[in-house]
Amino acid sequence: MYDTLLQLPLFQGMSKAELSGVIEKVKFHFLKYADKEILFSQGEVCGKLVFLLSGDLVAETTAPCGTFSFEEVIEHPTIIEPYSLFGKSQTFKSTYTARGDVGVLTIDKQYIYTELDRYEVFRMNFFNLLCSKVEQQHEYVWSIDAQQLEGRLIHLVRGLCTSLHGVKVLKVKMDDLANLLDDTRLNVSCVLNKWQEEGLIEMRRKEFVFHDIAQLRAI
Repeated sequence: MYDTLLQLPLFQGMSKAELSGVIEKVKFHFLKYADKEILFSQGEVCGKLVFLLSGDLVAETTAPCGTFSFEEVIEHPTIIEPYSLFGKSQTFKSTYTARGDVGVLTIDKQYIYTELDRYEVFRMNFFNLLCSKVEQQHEYVWSIDAQQLEGRLIHLVRGLCTSLHGVKVLKVKMDDLANLLDDTRLNVSCVLNKWQEEGLIEMRRKEFVFHDIAQLRAI
């Protein structure tokens, strides 16, 4: 249990004595999921801390307008949407599906108030996670290049990403994508075909697969 907890971002830096206290008083739920099994659905109430211990997840988010969705691979070990535990809408923002066999650890939200909040290291780790999310959003807002179509397209995709790592899939019709970017279908198609020729993306029917977002950001 010590080794498991020390892999997780919220418990890193805690002493053995502190971890012993956590293990004694906090109830842990270890869950297993099979390939393509849904763990949580977009809009479902988020009432627990969720840690991905093994395997990978596919996170898919559908836009409120319903015209497009975005899919990305989430690798372990990581924490799933800690920011969704609080705030106005305490629901999962994406649907999470197992990619192969997956192991998950969950902790009911109540233990944040009754036990975990007692540990300064835990509080600081949690605050750092939330602040990092805010910083990422700030960088995203100010990174747009409104003059170039390539810049606007990269800005759109980057804003949908949880992280820059792993495969990303934008599921959208070309016409709807052109409307989102306030440009013509022809211009958007030319940019995407250019990127495909350069090996930056893979174009499929109503899908655009991005293998390396960092490469696109370098353009």
